[in-house]
Amino acid sequence: MTRGPVTDQGFTRAKIKIASIDIDQDLRRIDAAASQLQDSGHLAVDAMTAYDAQTGPAAASRLANCGLWWFEDVCDPLDFETQAKIAAAYCGSIAAGEALFSHAEAKLLNLYGGIQKDKDILVFDPVHCYGLPGYLRIVEHLTSEGWPRQALWPHGGHLFSLHVVAALGLGGAEVTPFAFRPFRGLPDHKGVTAGYADLPQAPGISFEMHTEARQLFRTAFSLH
Repeated sequence: MTRGPVTDQGFTRAKIKIASIDIDQDLRRIDAAASQLQDSGHLAVDAMTAYDAQTGPAAASRLANCGLWWFEDVCDPLDFETQAKIAAAYCGSIAAGEALFSHAEAKLLNLYGGIQKDKDILVFDPVHCYGLPGYLRIVEHLTSEGWPRQALWPHGGHLFSLHVVAALGLGGAEVTPFAFRPFRGLPDHKGVTAGYADLPQAPGISFEMHTEARQLFRTAFSLH
C-alpha cells in the first residue's frame, strides 16, 4: 500500500471535506483517501453544512456504503428537522455540533437532532462555545443525558482542544498538520504515534513549546 504524508506522520485516521462538487466526484475522492489508510472505516467526511432537505438524504444514501468513520455537518446546524431525518436514515455515524456555540443549542441538538448516543459524535468547539466554561456546561449536560465522554471529539485541530480532550478524558481531538498556521500541529518535538499524541509535561497549553505560535506572540506583543 502506498502511504501518504498524513500516515507517514503517524496518523491512522483522517477527514476530508465534501459537498462542494458532484457526489460522484466526492465518492472517487473518498475512495482515494480511504485507500491511504490502513482501514477504510478510519476516514470521516465533512459536508460543511452544504446539504438541505432535498440533497441531504440523497447524499446520505450514496455515502451509506462507504463505511465511513463519520459523516459531519450534514446540513444547516439549526435545521434539526432535516438533521433528524438524515440521522434516522443513515446507517453510519453522524457528527454534529461544530457550528453550535451554546449550552442552549447543544440541548436543542440533543432533543431534536435525531442523533444517537450509541453511535454518533459531538464536535462542539471549546473556543467557540464561550470558552472553556461554556464548553464544560455542554459536556456536563450531555453526559448527564447519557452521552459517553468517548462521543465528544472537539472541533478545531488546535492545541487548546487537544489539552481539553486530555484533561476531560474525551474521545479524541483533531490535529491539523498542514492548515491553521501558526496553531497547527503539535508542540515541538512531539508527534503522533499509531494515532496517539503525547502531550508535554509543561504548564499552559504548549504555545511556549510551539515555534510558530511563540514567534507570532513575540511579534504581536514585541517580546524579546
